[in-house]
Order: sequence, then structure tokens, then C-alpha cells
Amino acid sequence: MTSKKWKIKKNNIKINLFEAFSGIGSQHQALKNIGFDVNVVWISDWYIDAIIAYWITHLFLKPIEIDKLKVIEFLKKYSLSRDSKNPLKSFWWLSDDKLSILYQVIKKFWILDIRDITWEKLATQKIDLFTYSFPCQDISQQWKRSWFSKDSCSRSWLLWEIERILFEINNLGKEKLPKVLLMENVKAILNKEFSKDLGLWINQLEKLWYKSSKPFIVNSSDIWSPQNRQRVFMISKLQDSDLKDFEINFKNKKKYLKDILQEDRDRVKLAKDKYDFLESLNINKWIKKWILRWYTTFNSENYVYYKDWQLPTITASWAQSRIKFLWEDNEIYFLNALEHLLLQWFDEKFYNKLKDFWFTDTKIKFLAWNSINVWVLEEIFNFYL
Repeated sequence: MTSKKWKIKKNNIKINLFEAFSGIGSQHQALKNIGFDVNVVWISDWYIDAIIAYWITHLFLKPIEIDKLKVIEFLKKYSLSRDSKNPLKSFWWLSDDKLSILYQVIKKFWILDIRDITWEKLATQKIDLFTYSFPCQDISQQWKRSWFSKDSCSRSWLLWEIERILFEINNLGKEKLPKVLLMENVKAILNKEFSKDLGLWINQLEKLWYKSSKPFIVNSSDIWSPQNRQRVFMISKLQDSDLKDFEINFKNKKKYLKDILQEDRDRVKLAKDKYDFLESLNINKWIKKWILRWYTTFNSENYVYYKDWQLPTITASWAQSRIKFLWEDNEIYFLNALEHLLLQWFDEKFYNKLKDFWFTDTKIKFLAWNSINVWVLEEIFNFYL
């Protein structure tokens, strides 16, 4: 679906990437999709499943034979998480293959925790693009907000570790600074209560010689995806006095849920005894949903979406992590794990690699929920790089 013209434009241009808060590598994937030769200089993350998924799908790392006891003792020195929220206390639950991949990645980079990365370890590296999709939990509308100011010590506070790293680079020499920075976060970051902290961040970038675009919102539903997912992005370039405002380069045809449904796959059905019938219809511009009568209304669990329209933002919790839709037989089904990935671009090949490593469908859905939409990133990279 990517423009052929763009692929020719970017073909075989090498780009050195530092992907902070890397997840499953949306930025990496988008760069590859538009023809860049991507060299991963560094990644940072602490969520074990995301780290493993990144390396087996993008960089094709293979399991090696290990001494499980020695590898576990080695990994105990590092801050890693099983659920992306809490530090892991034991590694024994991991299979030998997953331990092997994790061991190889850490042996390559040594430090994946953004709090412990110091630029002295990367002083010889040339970074073309530094991406930072820092945690949104303390900014998002769905959580109790604890801000991301420097003194908050919240999860979203990790943004300021990026400031620390950039200043460390600058102290080693301005010429070593990454050429381009990309920020991504939820739409709520533009709310009035965050304006002071966001303004401080942009001012700090100016002190580091960066010119930043005005933060802009892109909805993935405008760029191929049948999902209403609005995210904020900001590009910063070294001493770029002519940084244009982002705009979509061509008119995209809207996609709908039916365009990503996998008809030939088994799927979970909502049991008939759990509800009476569809009571009413609710319509907005792009999203059309039915309301289940006599079904729990807690966190919108009674919403059922129509396959000829679009979906709301998928999330890692509540009803929007359990999207229900109405099929031709008037039965109600849940989106499967592959369809969650497809909403973000990731295809069946990506899905199969995860399944080969015994990732459960629940884990795969969680990885998709926390990903950035690849089609959106393609647009942004083609506009600014």
C-alpha cells in the first residue's frame, strides 16, 4: 500500500536508528517499508515480550543452546518486566528459546533500561534518527494523571531520561547529536494541563540546537487503517530553519473493519445466553455501533461494531481490548490476535513468527495494542526524512 514513488525515493539509503521505548519496532518497520536500509544502533525497552518480538521479527535472531542456570543468573542484573509494568522477580517461567534471545540481545547492548543508558557507551555511533515513544499512562485520559514533570517520578517522566542522554551526547560534541528526533504520544499530551511541561521539553531541545515542528495529530483512520487512533507526533531536526508543518501527501481511501477480517479463521463467539438482542443503533461520522440489551454497560462492554464501518482506538485494557463485531450470520464475534496486528499494519508473517515462539494470542494482542500505527509512521518519515 506504500507509494511506489516513495520506495524509489528512499531505496537503499542507510539510516542508523536508535529506537527508544521500542516495543515491537513500528518505526523500524515503517522505515523498511519505504525502502530505507535500517541499521539498529540501539534499542531500549524493559518489556521482555516486546524485546523478543523485535529481534525475531525484524533482525531474525535465532535461538542458541544455553546453560539456563547461568543465563538466568546473568539476567538477574538487569531491570526487565513480564507485564511491561512491574520488575520481574524470576526468569524461570521463560522458555529456553526466549531466554536465549533475551540473552543475546542484552549481550549485544548490555543496557536496555533507558534510565541506565549513558552515551559514553555509544560515543562512536552515528545516529541519524532517534525515536522516543515514551510511556503514556500518566498522560492518557484513561488513567489518574500524575503528569510527566521532572519532579513527578511517574512512568511518563521517563521523557526526561531522553533529555539526559541528549545532553550527555552534546557534552561529547555537538556533531554527535542525532540528526532527527521523533516524539510520539497520546492526544492528551496537548491538553492545557500539560502545556508547561511540553513547552519546557521543546525549550530544552532548542538549547540542544534542535528546531522542532509544531506537535501535530494524525489519525490512523486517515491513512489506511480502519481504526480511529489519534496520536501526537513531533519532529525535531538539528538547526533546521525550514521545518514544514506536517500534511498528508495524498488523499487516502478509507478502510473499514471488513477489510482486515480473516474469514477463514476460527474466532471466539459471544455466547447467545450472555445477551438478549441488539437494542439500538449509534452512529457518528466513521464509527457505527450497536448496543447490546441487558448486557453489562461497564466500560462500554455492551458495544458491538459494524464490519462496514471503522473501529475506535484499540487499547490494552477495558472493552476496547475486547472488540466485538457483528458478522453476516448475525452472530457476535471478537477480533482475533492477527486482526489486532493488522489494524497496526503488521501482517500474517509477523504473526506466525510470534506464534512459532509460543506467544499466546493474548500476548500478541497486547503487543499490538501498545504499538504505533506503521502506516502513519510511513507518512511522517516520507514527509520529513
